[in-house]
Amino acid sequence: MTRYCLFFSLVFLLSTCFIASGALSAPIPKDKAAEIASYTATMIIAGRGVVAKHQDLINDPNKGNKGFTPEYVEKQMLESFKKMTGKDLRELDPAVQKVLRQVIDAAKMSVAMNQARINQKGKGFKMYIPAVFGRETGQILKARTDIAIKQTTFKYRNAYNQPDAFEKKVLKMFENPDYPMGKGYGAIENGRYRYLKPIYIRQACMKCHGEPKGAMDISGHKKEGYKLGQLRGAISVAFPVK
Repeated sequence: MTRYCLFFSLVFLLSTCFIASGALSAPIPKDKAAEIASYTATMIIAGRGVVAKHQDLINDPNKGNKGFTPEYVEKQMLESFKKMTGKDLRELDPAVQKVLRQVIDAAKMSVAMNQARINQKGKGFKMYIPAVFGRETGQILKARTDIAIKQTTFKYRNAYNQPDAFEKKVLKMFENPDYPMGKGYGAIENGRYRYLKPIYIRQACMKCHGEPKGAMDISGHKKEGYKLGQLRGAISVAFPVK
């Protein structure tokens, strides 16, 4: 309970430093829902990739200040997002930009809150991995907006990531070999737009999720034995629509 309260106390204190665009409170228009959900999931995937790419640096026990700052992560996220979508954030519709800025600010806040951990000398594994980055970013965003972000998979390591009925249905769709690789799926359910974007095992994921299956990874979890390119799960996005 203490750690939980501290986390959200830090969210409140840092929000004035990093989030200037204001909380999103109004439902999103239906005609913008698919675009916003897809780009939001992509931005989270971009951020996870940045953390994965810098995992060795983060865990380097011989280096103090890593330079892995909120501003650096923002720059890397935007570059990755552009490579993934072919779009510069500034080219997007203002309504889409507003939401993505909220996502980026939440990501920056997560990185800011973990600076002491990331820069600690004499310690190897810092426990700041893509899954932690994604979970914290989603929690911060949800505390300030009506947008819920979740990393979900059938092979979840944290109960927080357990798929619900809608997510299970879509994950099964993604597992179908005939389903187009990389294509997301969205639908309106009970007044909320729900969207899942598949994520796949990349080289940076193999250290923790690859082979040999059952071996312990650096975080103390058993490796799942995934192969490169296999479906790992999805980024789940949900928000009210009008």
